[in-house]
Amino acid sequence: MIYDLLSSTATTKTYRITLILFRDENCFNCAEMPPTVRIGIYNNDNNQPFGGAGTSPTIDVNLNRTETLPLLSVPQCISNPPSLTYTAGYYPFVVTLPNNNSGYTAAYQTCCRIENINNIDNGVNGAGATYATTIPGANGLGAVATDNSPRFTKGISVVCFNNAFTLDFSATDPDGDQLVYSLCNAYNGGAAQNAGNITPSVPPYGSLSYVNGFSGSNPLGSGATLNSQTGIISGIAPQSGKYVVSVCVSSFRNGIFIATHRKDFIITVAPCEFASAVLDPEYITCDGFSFQFSNNSQSPLNESFYWEFGDPASGLNNITTEETPTHTFSDTGIFTIKFVVNRGTPCADSTTSRIK
Repeated sequence: MIYDLLSSTATTKTYRITLILFRDENCFNCAEMPPTVRIGIYNNDNNQPFGGAGTSPTIDVNLNRTETLPLLSVPQCISNPPSLTYTAGYYPFVVTLPNNNSGYTAAYQTCCRIENINNIDNGVNGAGATYATTIPGANGLGAVATDNSPRFTKGISVVCFNNAFTLDFSATDPDGDQLVYSLCNAYNGGAAQNAGNITPSVPPYGSLSYVNGFSGSNPLGSGATLNSQTGIISGIAPQSGKYVVSVCVSSFRNGIFIATHRKDFIITVAPCEFASAVLDPEYITCDGFSFQFSNNSQSPLNESFYWEFGDPASGLNNITTEETPTHTFSDTGIFTIKFVVNRGTPCADSTTSRIK
């Protein structure tokens, strides 16, 4: 959920708030994009409806448009490629909010996610979801300062189990604010018990229950990490299945915290394979001059191997075509390693690393 400031007066600010829902079009027996959603808005000073005590906190918003999300680059020579078709639905509305100290929370709640998600307890109704945004008040921005929320990219990536991957959860900020990313707990559905529109509960919102060793800060296993400065998740994918991933982005202006926004997405890890060269970013050894290297990708499509150890003083030993070579370096220092699989073929992939 994002917001854009449209206008302001001495006592109010008018925003366009947009809920963006994602739908997997290849999902069997899944709900359609809802024609209308019910969004609740609460004053964070007192958790009362935005219009004041005794008024309704909700606004019913119609689906404005849909778009098919772009599929980012697909690995070459992939086997068993997944069919990925996702649609985004946009629900914009305009609301005028009185100035306050703690800002406002806008939220949409629904009962059910898809079944058989690997990293959460699906519960009786398939777990639920709350999608929310916090608009800062005077405490965060000052009485006259303004803010437009960051907005996340929407591309879809192919993720193959036990293979290297990247997921782009980066965001842009219309105000040029500094953005810092973190993995965070996804929200449950509050009191929602069915697919009908309900009045969302007041914040704060509860977390999903994570299972099988996963958590909000570890939604894809120990092989995946998030870059806090770029919003890119990368690493080695877990077993095939569906995984809830929630990324929080916190915005700062002149070093002052403004607000935190989140993107909650169900990632499909597919049972596919592709040729890839994957090394750790860096290796360190203090135990002699010899070190054994191996590809972090175990894909059966990796058919040939080429290594350059960045150590010309080692002569002919500086290059090898072994799969898991041991190289004895000629001296102490920092050496750059180049590794290529399927060199000279359409399925080639390469990477570099360094060893100290």
